[in-house]
Amino acid sequence: MTSCSRHSVVRGSVPSSAASNARSAVSNRATAAQSDTLPALRTFAIGLDKDWDAVLGAVTSPWSSGIVEGTVTKIKLVKRQMYGRAGLPLLRKRVLLL
Repeated sequence: MTSCSRHSVVRGSVPSSAASNARSAVSNRATAAQSDTLPALRTFAIGLDKDWDAVLGAVTSPWSSGIVEGTVTKIKLVKRQMYGRAGLPLLRKRVLLL
């Protein structure tokens, strides 16, 4: 794939505008949820407000932990399948084959 200067300019401006839109969308939804009639939703919104910097970081960050989480899920699945069947040496071999 080739790239040109126009693509790099567009690519450079997208994350900032997307981050701005994400910030305003999350802020609007959290504000609306704080005045909602459902107690669980209101409590969740208050919890978001307590750690607002972390929420914004999660929404606007270009990094993802999806691959790590998927690997952990696979390891837990193998561990559950092997429970009570064999010892640690076989479990270790199965995990290393992932």
